[in-house]
Amino acid sequence: MRFPGWFPGFLELDADRCGILVAALRQADVPCSLFESGAGRFIVARPRESVRDSLYRAKVVTAHYDRVPGTPGALDNSAACLQLWRYLSEGKDAYNLSAVFTDREELSGRPATEQGSFALGKAFGSLGLGAPLVFTLDVTGRGDALVVSESASWLRGEGGTMDRLAAEVEDTAADLLRVVAGRMPIHRGRIPFGEDLGFLRAGLPALALTVLPRDEAEELAGPVGVPSWAMPSRPRGRRPHTWSLLHGQEDTPDHYTDAAFELMEKLLRALGALRVRTRV
Repeated sequence: MRFPGWFPGFLELDADRCGILVAALRQADVPCSLFESGAGRFIVARPRESVRDSLYRAKVVTAHYDRVPGTPGALDNSAACLQLWRYLSEGKDAYNLSAVFTDREELSGRPATEQGSFALGKAFGSLGLGAPLVFTLDVTGRGDALVVSESASWLRGEGGTMDRLAAEVEDTAADLLRVVAGRMPIHRGRIPFGEDLGFLRAGLPALALTVLPRDEAEELAGPVGVPSWAMPSRPRGRRPHTWSLLHGQEDTPDHYTDAAFELMEKLLRALGALRVRTRV
């Protein structure tokens, strides 16, 4: 697998990852700006050929660039940053789509309201992003199957806003599944919350997307559209091996697979084309 010239430095333990991403985007002539607050440094970017239409919902695709200190962070979450950069730098047509490279996701054990995504979600209006549908990319460099999160369903029962958002996330997942059906193996699963929870707590529908080897995805959850009673055996819910590679020195590009990058190229093009009508 070939990497752009900026990427090896991005993995260095002392790298200014935000600065490297901004420079890489500008070198590729991708329109971008830096939003800084007490909650972190966020890079807002837009495809050069993005089409705006108020009849349809705005979409924001995010990839967090922060990592566990002292680790390369290749899978978590440099792969998603690279994939999103490639999509933006290719200048593909996109419909109502913006991208944000986010900060302060790796806050283990801290409340979601302390995540960068919470503060960012609250600031979307002032950034001209309104109240978009949010798609978060996390750990997308290894495997050949897309896993679409079902974790927002855990918020049902809280009442009010959370029940409404959980339902809206499910509608968003259904819309996405329609546009990617037949293009890649897809599974639904309750994956651990990441920055999607911060966005949800900020009042925005956020759907987390990850990639796993197909056998690991099948153990985590059954195939989309197959009810549990129709499966040959119950999903075991075993922790995927891929997740054991995270947050340590072994999280290196050696674990990247071409299949994951090919899948993500298709997914990002599908997200760019996705149209969801604005609610009246």
